[in-house]
Amino acid sequence: MICCYTTIKYTGLLSNLLYMLLAIGVMAAGGLGLQMAQPNTPEHTYFVESLVLGATICTIIMFGCYGLVSDLLSVNIIFTGFILIVLGLEYLQLHNYQPHSRYKNTAQQLELTTVWHELEKQPGLMQQYEQQHHCCGYNNASDYKAMHLPIPKSCYQPGSDELLFTHGCQATLKHGRSRIEQRDKLFMWCIVGLEIFILVQTIVLSGLLYKLRQRERLARQQVPPGVRREPRANHVGSRTQLLDNA
Repeated sequence: MICCYTTIKYTGLLSNLLYMLLAIGVMAAGGLGLQMAQPNTPEHTYFVESLVLGATICTIIMFGCYGLVSDLLSVNIIFTGFILIVLGLEYLQLHNYQPHSRYKNTAQQLELTTVWHELEKQPGLMQQYEQQHHCCGYNNASDYKAMHLPIPKSCYQPGSDELLFTHGCQATLKHGRSRIEQRDKLFMWCIVGLEIFILVQTIVLSGLLYKLRQRERLARQQVPPGVRREPRANHVGSRTQLLDNA
């Protein structure tokens, strides 16, 4: 049992260290998002919540590491309760604010719509956008043919005068959003999965620690046969013995 307890203990320390790194990542992402989000919007509130949540997680992790190092059952039980609270807060945060909705109306979408509508007046803006995002037209290269306009050089792949970019800028923008959403979901599931792992680990560790404490308590109470238990000397008796010796 002691070997199992030691293994879970050190594994828990490593898990908490990884959890703290993820919490620091949440705080960094929240700080960057806070600079881009407009005040008094759900996105702004979400990023503020991310900063507070990341700082809270770091504090809880330090508390949990103290419980693991000191082998205190009460601290481990409190740490288990904190992990449950964090899981509840993350659920409420995702359920109420829906962070992925911030990708539906982004500045990139507004920029694409603006430069496309200004194509006839300022074609250089659209060509610059196509060069940066490796796309052609709003939907595809046929948009230029429908508008009776020549296909610009920005629609051709680098180093070629014949190969066109097959995807339009709208599809490229949607693909970029999809990748960001998948990355955020993967990051969030990693955090939730690690929290559940730490929660189960802490519960098992608390159970083992409770059994070890019970075993030590029973060992102190049991007296081997033939061994006489001596009563504890009180303060008065010890003082009397000192006076007699004097």
